[in-house]
Amino acid sequence: MTKLLVSDEEMLLHAAAARELVAHTLLHLPHESCGVLLGTTTAGSIRIEQFQPIRNVAPDPLHAFMFHPEEWVKFCLQPERLVGIVHSHPHSQPIPSQDDLTKLSGYGQLLDAYLICSPNQSGNSIIIHSYRIIHPTSHSKAEITDRYRLLRTQLTVT
Repeated sequence: MTKLLVSDEEMLLHAAAARELVAHTLLHLPHESCGVLLGTTTAGSIRIEQFQPIRNVAPDPLHAFMFHPEEWVKFCLQPERLVGIVHSHPHSQPIPSQDDLTKLSGYGQLLDAYLICSPNQSGNSIIIHSYRIIHPTSHSKAEITDRYRLLRTQLTVT
């Protein structure tokens, strides 16, 4: 099991973005869904103001996600509001898999927030876990390392 660090930082998710994220995730079950998070990052918090779905083009969408390249590139070319990504784990808890952690370096310095969501037991809503991406050059509660890490944060819907 992956050891996760926990932070006292807070991530804020706008209520409209939360509703869109829930609807998108439930609509695509049993496949993994994915998208980008737009907003602002400050020293002590991340404010997610908008969720934008991106098509999952993974060869095995039941167990993996891969952004549709053309849709993903649009956000990479205008990164000023891009704060993070989100994807779902339809069949497991919203905890980063080893594959999730391995792929972090592919996003480079573009992102600060990483959300994972899973359906609740009744399947009518989702559970969302939020993580701050710790970049290799960051100085924080995480040890300094040459790889990207995830730091669990409190998520508040505003």
